Amino acid sequence: MKKFEFTLQSVLNLKEQSEKIEKENLAKIMKEIEREREKLENLKKHLQEVTKRAKEEVEEGTLMYKLAETEAYIMKIREMIEKQANYILKLEKEAEKIREGLLKVSKEKKALENLKERQFSEYLYLLNLEQSRVIDEHVSYKVAKSY
Repeated sequence: MKKFEFTLQSVLNLKEQSEKIEKENLAKIMKEIEREREKLENLKKHLQEVTKRAKEEVEEGTLMYKLAETEAYIMKIREMIEKQANYILKLEKEAEKIREGLLKVSKEKKALENLKERQFSEYLYLLNLEQSRVIDEHVSYKVAKSY
């Protein structure tokens, strides 16, 4: 009997490659999300520091133009925080799409692997039947020859 060959092996190989690519893409975007979250946290800390400094300057009695500059700077930092938060949300949506794609490819790959296992089990069953038939023929031949 010929060697076992899964009929959809090329499709399974393609799914395995797709799954690997999706995993790499997900890892890459998760790393980027983490970097961007760190930037956001740094911006928030910086805002707290500047706000604290501004309050101290008000208590010490600072000039109005200096206070206006500080307030404008605080507003700019808040804008940057908002942009950064929105960018992170965008990245998280992309990550979710990649995660969904990975899940889909993984399910398809698993279905193909199950099919391969079933085909292999069927192959083993047929191989066993053929071996039994050959043994039976051999025994029948020997018995017939002995008469």
